[in-house]
Amino acid sequence: MPTLFKRITTLLCLTLFALAPFRAATAQQGQRLNLIRDAEIESTIRTFTIPIWKAAGLDPNGVEIMLVQDGSLNAFVAGGQRIFINTGLIMRTERPNQLIGVMAHESGHIAGGHLARMQEELRNLSTLQILETILAGGAMAGGAVGGAGAGGSGGHGGGTGRPMAPGSLMSFLKYTQTQESAADQAAITYLQRTGQSPKGTIEFLRYLQREEKLAINRRDPYLTTHPLTPERISAFEQAAANSPYANTPDTAQFLMLHQRMVAKLYGFVAPDMALQRYGEADRSLPARYARAIALYRKGTLGSALLTIDGLLKEYPNDPYFHEVRAQMLYENGRAAESIPSYRRAVQLAPAAAILKIDLARALLDVNNPDNDREAMRNLDLAMQQESGSFELWRLMAAGYSKLNNPGMTSLARAEMAAIRGQRAEAQAHAETASRQLTAGTPAWQRAQDLKAYINSRPRK
Repeated sequence: MPTLFKRITTLLCLTLFALAPFRAATAQQGQRLNLIRDAEIESTIRTFTIPIWKAAGLDPNGVEIMLVQDGSLNAFVAGGQRIFINTGLIMRTERPNQLIGVMAHESGHIAGGHLARMQEELRNLSTLQILETILAGGAMAGGAVGGAGAGGSGGHGGGTGRPMAPGSLMSFLKYTQTQESAADQAAITYLQRTGQSPKGTIEFLRYLQREEKLAINRRDPYLTTHPLTPERISAFEQAAANSPYANTPDTAQFLMLHQRMVAKLYGFVAPDMALQRYGEADRSLPARYARAIALYRKGTLGSALLTIDGLLKEYPNDPYFHEVRAQMLYENGRAAESIPSYRRAVQLAPAAAILKIDLARALLDVNNPDNDREAMRNLDLAMQQESGSFELWRLMAAGYSKLNNPGMTSLARAEMAAIRGQRAEAQAHAETASRQLTAGTPAWQRAQDLKAYINSRPRK
């Protein structure tokens, strides 16, 4: 199965335990649930939503955005302050204000503590385990991937093989109507505080309403977890009538960010549709961006590079154009050629840890000791933001192995196993690292911390 965006995790729910390498389908339906990482899209959504989080009294650094590659409409809160949002929902929004309304609503669920009853159980689950539970529950209910199935048993905490109780998934995802109304009222308040219009939310709810009327044998997951009522739409209409910001337009900056994000998703997720939607006659930046990515996804690398190089000629300081160019080369077996573009992307977007991981991957693929050391420097920097990334620790293990550092290699492998929930393997690698590392060093202490954490986890 080809990877999407370079960083994709496919969750497999064949058993109750974490499986390596996180690829398989549900036994019932052969469905896959893909968690996507993309620096540009994550940055765009955070740019849209940080004012909302601040208005809600939430620490933006404590809220995570999780992108799920799924064409259905869905967004939900899970595992503390993690907002999961489907690519299908993003692609069906027509302007930023619509997406901001959805994010404001989900932020209202977080600020309101609406998942408090399940929080302690779910706080101990990794993102991968939460998604695995959701997928298993959706399959058992015969629902769509990423939806709220009725009763899941595929979840587990810390790799212990302990399933979530039947029916807990629905309790977790399906908010009560009271909570929905409370989240709507919170969203209205956040939009008011940030000087934004409620009209985008009305547009999105009316779109859902049309979808609901057309659906006979299908129901989007968002409609399952966020039931529509006339009162919900009326509340936003009343808010719009009373808001001094009702007719506030989307800013030119937000419009361009949204158009680029949607174009990028079409190019990666639906290249054939992208080439139809963004025809050659359309010379706008988003259209050319979508075509470049779609052409690459269709295997016409020469045309894709010509298109992205044309954009770079006009916008030489755009980090994400450099990133996409590097990806095109790297994924076509041209790792050495991709390195300059990855380096430039990192220089232009130094805060994007994902780009540093991408650069490190390309560097490690080229047999050169200087490249290996540069890769490890980038991974050390990325670790400050992405310490829970399995891919980061996989590359760390590979890099330390190439540099003949067995202690750090063992420590990185322990981190990998811990993220997967593989207790015994994590314990074994941490023990090995403890023997290989110099006692009292930060790395040695980290190995001790890992062992203590693993031993503290309940065994059920």
